[in-house]
Amino acid sequence: MTCNFDKDELILKVLDGKATPEEILALFRWIETDSANEEYFNQLKKAWNLTSGPISSKEREEKEFRYYMNYIRSKRKIYRLRRIYKYVAIIILPLLVGVVYWLQRERMPEDVRSIPVVARIEPGEYKATLITASGSTISLLPSNQEDIQVDENISVTNGQDGIAYDNVKGSVGSLQYNTLQTSRGGEYAVTLSDGTRVYLNAASEMKYPVMFDERKREVYLSGEAYFEVTKDTNRPFYVVTDAVRVKVYGTKFNVNTYSARGIQTVLVSGKVGVRGKGSSEEYMMKPSQLAEFNDKGVFKGIREVNPTAYTAWRDGRFVFENESLEEILNSLSRWYNVDIIYGNEKVKRYHFTGHMEKYESIDIFLRAISKMVGVDFTIKDKIIIVTE
Repeated sequence: MTCNFDKDELILKVLDGKATPEEILALFRWIETDSANEEYFNQLKKAWNLTSGPISSKEREEKEFRYYMNYIRSKRKIYRLRRIYKYVAIIILPLLVGVVYWLQRERMPEDVRSIPVVARIEPGEYKATLITASGSTISLLPSNQEDIQVDENISVTNGQDGIAYDNVKGSVGSLQYNTLQTSRGGEYAVTLSDGTRVYLNAASEMKYPVMFDERKREVYLSGEAYFEVTKDTNRPFYVVTDAVRVKVYGTKFNVNTYSARGIQTVLVSGKVGVRGKGSSEEYMMKPSQLAEFNDKGVFKGIREVNPTAYTAWRDGRFVFENESLEEILNSLSRWYNVDIIYGNEKVKRYHFTGHMEKYESIDIFLRAISKMVGVDFTIKDKIIIVTE
């Protein structure tokens, strides 16, 4: 392997946080072409850590974080992570929130820690269970493209895009509710009778009328779902959880009830109003805002966010922006249907930024985290054990 002065200069620019996104990707590709290139990079990085490591400052962290994330968001498709993710972990992430600590301590050897694996963990899939008003239970898979009888007089279609009620065959005399449930390791979509499209994330449940009445459209959610609501000025649309009620005016938004931080509503486009249980005060949201309530329905605030970080799951990706290890692994546990055991409480509080495709092996993401901050992962059956 040869490495000229220009390559050294490029590596130092990346480590100093002065490289352009194009220069960063050029370095990715160079590292990827030869294992000796990665070894050379690691040697230079270690020397840089000892002599020129980044100064821990909030301004620097926020600047580097925004710089990289804005570039990633500008791309319609995030690069295939099985090719570049481990390099994101060793090049970009040392410049981001929470990793300065690792660079200063030099807690990890340069090679990626191994992850003992006893059983392969498969990603989730498109599947759900439908419970009809009469109590019948129906297993749903996209491969079962057929009409499903949800009532004596009503049938709906099921296919590659999920279950659809927008062309209900039959008639309903009064409101009759179906319930769509996804288990851990499952997701599904439903098109409601008004044309509203709902994507249900893993370990979630939504109760909804087979056909809406003439006054309002109301569904009941536990877990997480992404909504694309059909506009109807004569019939407002409501999403009701145990603690929050969201009033919709024709829009795209995400509701998450299983976040450790509380009940979160993220608005992508349009307009929604949110209020806590038992409260008459409605808070109006604008696009790219997140409204948060605690599990008792007490309003915690509204803030500006990047909606992609909260809705990427619908497009087959995980996007984590400065989230704790506990929050990240909670998301992964629902999708990969695994349980998490921690060796100590401290590791839960490490924060990371990263991306991965939902259908990739979980090992890719665990190895990246392991390299970054020195935690070990042991996979046994359907359990992930996290230790320092």
